[in-house]
Amino acid sequence: MLITMLRNIFKYSLLPCIFILASCTSTESETIVYSGSEAEEQTVPAEESLSSNDPFVRQRILADMLYEARVAYEDNRLMSPAGNNAYAGFRAVLDFEPDNEVALQGLRDIVQRYVELADAAIKIGQYENAESYLERGASLGVNSGVVRDAQRQLEQAREIKMSIFPLDSDGLAEQSLETMVELGEIGQYIRDIEATFLINARTDEEGRWIYKIMREAVGGYRLRGNIGVANEPSIQVLIPKS
Repeated sequence: MLITMLRNIFKYSLLPCIFILASCTSTESETIVYSGSEAEEQTVPAEESLSSNDPFVRQRILADMLYEARVAYEDNRLMSPAGNNAYAGFRAVLDFEPDNEVALQGLRDIVQRYVELADAAIKIGQYENAESYLERGASLGVNSGVVRDAQRQLEQAREIKMSIFPLDSDGLAEQSLETMVELGEIGQYIRDIEATFLINARTDEEGRWIYKIMREAVGGYRLRGNIGVANEPSIQVLIPKS
């Protein structure tokens, strides 16, 4: 009997302590420690974040950098202005991830854009500008085969004698009488020297209209030429070798 009473006393005397310990444990596990004001924001430099061991943080920063580089590319900020261009953005990503395929493709796209710009410059006889574009593309060290092909085309174009006739944009838009007379004279010049030509028009419809007026000016003579799209309208006449 005595032993049973002692056991009950011991049992119930421990209950408050158990409750206290449980309460302390629960409170400690739910405690949140704040450091600084909730309104404060800490900005971590991209370089420091990229060196973080947290893969999520690293990939998020790289994704942001790739996005900004692509925006610069679409805006034709290929290698300028300094510090705010597509090349600098893709290059910064490759400094941390040399095998990043998105950034590598970005560099190839920049080279391709320079080749396209060079091709457009060649079509209107701006050979110096074309050479400058190709030099910039070659400096990136990728897509070298594409650049070499474009450089060969530039060399061939320089060997061909040509005449370039700039066309008035407003006159073309209005299909003015003065522009029609000018196109007729160009068509007759092409017929007389038996030359080939390239019409650089802003739209295919505009190019077809130019060709129509030139053809009408030479009667039944078959003019041999092509139509291309360019921002600056012109007619590029290739002079045949004598």
